[in-house]
Amino acid sequence: MPPRRKAKKTRRSRKQAFNLMSAAQTYANTAILTRAAFRTNPIEFFTGQQTITRDKYATVGGVRQVVGQTTSTGYMPILNGTALTLPEIFGKDRADGASIFAGGYSIMGHGGMNAFTDAVRENIRLNGGLVVPVVQTIGVNVGFAVARKLLAKQRRGINKGLKMAGLRKDVMV
Repeated sequence: MPPRRKAKKTRRSRKQAFNLMSAAQTYANTAILTRAAFRTNPIEFFTGQQTITRDKYATVGGVRQVVGQTTSTGYMPILNGTALTLPEIFGKDRADGASIFAGGYSIMGHGGMNAFTDAVRENIRLNGGLVVPVVQTIGVNVGFAVARKLLAKQRRGINKGLKMAGLRKDVMV
């Protein structure tokens, strides 16, 4: 008589630690995408908070001249396609957030999906077309792959130190 089959032991998978190298690579790729399509960085894109520098003008002798620059920080929706943010796309253009997909400065309230796609196309055109972000993405991914290989010994040492500090189950490099 053949031996009985034994039930397989369930394998316990441990919780994966937060990998700082993968997070940095993801942020770099997201930065390339948001810069190309929306002309903002990832933080500005998700929060809507932008820092915009403009020239300050003065009329001197009947001629309008640039006399300095002013910097503004905050939620400033811009409809001319230079910068698009997630709150602007979904229509949060007032402090109370009452406007969703309607009116105000929301891109959806001013032409809907056509206005959105036109703005993204214009931003991609202004940033050098599709070739530039594709080359940048390839460069970032190749650079991180090379860095992972070259810095493997140092990363191993850091991970050992994190393990001794009791942080290895939460964070790794």
